[in-house]
Amino acid sequence: MNRLIATLCLGVTLSLPLAARADEAADRVAAATTLVNKTLIKNLQAGFNVALEKTVAPMPEARAEAVRKELTDEFEKQRGIMVEGLSKEYAEKFSLAELKHLDEIYSDPTYLKFQTMNADPNSAVTAISQNSVTKLLNMLAVASATDNAPKTGAPPMPPAAAPAPTQK
Repeated sequence: MNRLIATLCLGVTLSLPLAARADEAADRVAAATTLVNKTLIKNLQAGFNVALEKTVAPMPEARAEAVRKELTDEFEKQRGIMVEGLSKEYAEKFSLAELKHLDEIYSDPTYLKFQTMNADPNSAVTAISQNSVTKLLNMLAVASATDNAPKTGAPPMPPAAAPAPTQK
């Protein structure tokens, strides 16, 4: 009987750290999920909504509604995939204390003001960013299209020399 009690006590004692680690992991995933929803997904949702409305604006209303529904459904599907994947990844890379610290940063009123200004599609910040990004993307497209042209600053390649005649 004493042996049975000792075995049970040992089993319980050994399983406690495993349960604590499982709770810690679940807490990290929950904290990471909150963080992902508060930051990345919130910004993605705002950007998606603006882009969606710009896309459907010129469409007839019936077509616009169908496109809205289809794209919103797909966004929600992708949102779930991103939240789950990103939350697990962050939970693996950050401790619970670090995730809570990040949550405090993202909850700071000054940071929220900063993010609101950056997310506003009508702000000067957005216009400046969009203009610069558009210019850079256009430059990349031109560079890609002219990939076969001589490189800027590189001397032109001389024509291949004809083989020298052999002496008889």
